[in-house]
Amino acid sequence: VRTALAVIGKGCLSAAFNCVFLFTTELYPTPIRQTGLGFGSTMARVGGIVAPLVKMMEEYYPFLPPAVYGVAPVVAAVVAAFLPETLNKPLPD
Repeated sequence: VRTALAVIGKGCLSAAFNCVFLFTTELYPTPIRQTGLGFGSTMARVGGIVAPLVKMMEEYYPFLPPAVYGVAPVVAAVVAAFLPETLNKPLPD
């Protein structure tokens, strides 16, 4: 069960990370498109920086790292499912 949840979490994390780059360029209007992409990329990197700190919390709360590593990617993937479809639609200007 633990391995299955890890694989599902990793898959959802990968999907959410890819959505940042795909949807950011399509959903933001042209004047703020690069700023939005930079912000999304920065937040993704901050998540990579914070990940070892979450692992260190295992010392105090043993249930916290698996919960954060498992719940956060699944929540991000579910939220990404609600993004609007952009196929054959004009980009915002």
